Amino acid sequence: MSDPKSSASSPVVSEHRRSSPNPSLPATDQAERGFRRVAPHLGFLAALLLLAFNMRGSIVVMGPLAETVGLDLQLSGVQLGLLTTIPVLCFGVLSIFAPRLGQRFGLEATLVLMLALVAVGQGLRASGQYGVMVIGTIVLGAAIAVMNVLTPSLVRRSFPGKVALITALYTFVMSSGATIAAFSAVPLRNSMDGDWRYALGVWAVVAAIGCVCWLPMLRYHHHAQGASPRISLWRNGEAWWLSLFFGCQSMVFYTGTAWVAKIFIDSGMSDAEAGTLLTVFNVFGIPAAFLAPLIYSAIPNKKLAMVVLHVPLFIGIPGFVFATTDMPYLWALCMGLGQGSMISIALTLVGLRGADPQTSAKLSGMCQSLGYLLAATGPVLFGALHDYLQNWQIPLLILFVVVVVQFVSGLRAGSPDRIVSR
Repeated sequence: MSDPKSSASSPVVSEHRRSSPNPSLPATDQAERGFRRVAPHLGFLAALLLLAFNMRGSIVVMGPLAETVGLDLQLSGVQLGLLTTIPVLCFGVLSIFAPRLGQRFGLEATLVLMLALVAVGQGLRASGQYGVMVIGTIVLGAAIAVMNVLTPSLVRRSFPGKVALITALYTFVMSSGATIAAFSAVPLRNSMDGDWRYALGVWAVVAAIGCVCWLPMLRYHHHAQGASPRISLWRNGEAWWLSLFFGCQSMVFYTGTAWVAKIFIDSGMSDAEAGTLLTVFNVFGIPAAFLAPLIYSAIPNKKLAMVVLHVPLFIGIPGFVFATTDMPYLWALCMGLGQGSMISIALTLVGLRGADPQTSAKLSGMCQSLGYLLAATGPVLFGALHDYLQNWQIPLLILFVVVVVQFVSGLRAGSPDRIVSR
């Protein structure tokens, strides 16, 4: 746990400060209030980072292998698209139910089970049979949807004085896992004589290792204390502002990931250079994801902090629109910094604004359900609009409008007031 002197000034930990951790408390109470001893503190942090490493790698690894998978299994574009779209749809549809699992079985037990299901789902995806792969993708998407929702609650509960820092760390590891998956997929396939199933199967092994490493955390098995009130956030305006912010940043990320390379290719660049620019877009999101919560927490005026963090997007998207090939690396870099910052800020706000861990879990479920449903429409709608208009300028201008809405909702979402149960 953080030093009481350093945490006393933070409104996030006021309720914890009134009841300092006591070594004689049961393990559940220590987990609830944060840890005094170093070993369990570091244990939870290591387990959390292992969890984060598995939250995107298992999904992203399919992208670089998609063409090979489609040719090998003779899949249509729709069939192949399902293997990448199903996880995002699972995030949107199932996130709202995740907090109930955490309350019913405890955060630790639920997360161990979800990691096991990630291993099972990824193993099914490595089977090489399309029907089994679809089932595995559903299992994988459902498990990661629950992990997405419950992780901010775990951070809020176990590291109440370090929400921004821990969120920065696990978002950094999550982004790193996605990048490692993207870069290693094709070399792994090639090292196995072109058999893409091994490149998918290795992520089942990674998830299984994470699951085993999580088992010691079950000693801190946590249930919500007492009779939890029925938390209704759907009539809470602040929860809706935060959900809108989460949805806009998700739409910008998934739309950018889907179409950045195509925009550059259609502007006359080679496939290789467009791929490099997409790599710049993704790679620069990693340090941004780590630094953004630290910058946000370091600036006392949260509206000013939100302005500062939006500057790269306000530069990058107009650059795409009006000078696509003039300074392409600058636009890709700015977009990467912007999208990387926003996901970690969204997760930080979910952890900070809940009045307690249970409310944070409910808030996370609402934000991610609405956010990912909105995000799932982005690539399809922007692609359809491009097909109809035969240009990218108007779709990109609309994307800029989405960023403006994101900015406005972010100013409201960054309020220091806690969102409480009603």
